[in-house]
Amino acid sequence: MSTRATIAVRRPSGDYLATYLHFDGYPEHAGRLLEEHFLNAEQVEALVDRGDIRFLHSEIGDPEYYDNGDSPAKLPTRDALVDYAKNLGARYLYVFDDATWSCLEL
Repeated sequence: MSTRATIAVRRPSGDYLATYLHFDGYPEHAGRLLEEHFLNAEQVEALVDRGDIRFLHSEIGDPEYYDNGDSPAKLPTRDALVDYAKNLGARYLYVFDDATWSCLEL
């Protein structure tokens, strides 16, 4: 069974760039790796920009992307972001905003 998540970054324009994470989206794994390895908006945007992620490798946080995954979503508001995550079946939503990570359990 997978623990799905959505990873997003708030961009300077105020909108969000978001993508899907299929496996191991729980805070003890994905949350920890995001906080340890993705420390600024540029790194997070590069992570999200390639689209759907199968999983983040346990020790180094490197993503494995789906070859045929969807492109990242561009969402105008936080409410739209939450709706997007729920529609993907995500249990957790990770948002990088103002140099900090937040996690919302959906």
